[in-house]
Amino acid sequence: MFNIALVNTIEEDRSEYIVALKEKKCTLHHVNLNEMEERIPQMDAVIINEPTIEDIGLTCESIIKVRSLTNHFVWILSDESTKINRIVHLQLGADGTFDNRTESDEFCLSIMNTLERRTDKKQKQETITDTVHPTMEGQPPAIRLVPNNFSVSIEGKGEVGLTKLEFKALESLIQRKGEAITYEELYKKVWGEEKGDKKYRVANLVFHLRKKLEDDSFKPKYIRTVRSRGYMLSS
Repeated sequence: MFNIALVNTIEEDRSEYIVALKEKKCTLHHVNLNEMEERIPQMDAVIINEPTIEDIGLTCESIIKVRSLTNHFVWILSDESTKINRIVHLQLGADGTFDNRTESDEFCLSIMNTLERRTDKKQKQETITDTVHPTMEGQPPAIRLVPNNFSVSIEGKGEVGLTKLEFKALESLIQRKGEAITYEELYKKVWGEEKGDKKYRVANLVFHLRKKLEDDSFKPKYIRTVRSRGYMLSS
């Protein structure tokens, strides 16, 4: 029914949770770091394993990496989560965290209900689009920067406030609309020569930008991910 990627796991990890999903006819794929770019975009959802709360660093890196490749659901399966860990996961783009206090049947139902609801919504939207606008091409509404207010004006949505960093990133994307901009180029435009984890910081910034710009974060109309390269503002 659904293809779900398992990240930072081995075959034996969380067997009761894996068995529960398999019983629902889900196909589970163990994906390592080297396979992410090729396989993650093909998945319906991603589950990232966090063996201990001390592994939050690896979990954060995995969330950022996955979010740079897909807007599908991402859940964390933690051995024993804390409030801080759960908040960090959400801030980076995860859709929720399950831990050992969650029974396997509850875990499975939560994931299946969410995936099935999204599938139903997508099918209904496609039906409406095909019926009402059979020949209409889905072009994103026009956007325009408002420098004096550090904001962006979106046709049909109004003015949306941005942080200075978000404004710089969006300005760079607009200047090269329809052209892919690498992580390194965006990083330099926003942070200059400041040292830091370029891909992590750029992906995190784009994640927050998308939350402000997009009506549906699962189907971005504006900022597209260009695999293995960076981002592009749709023309």
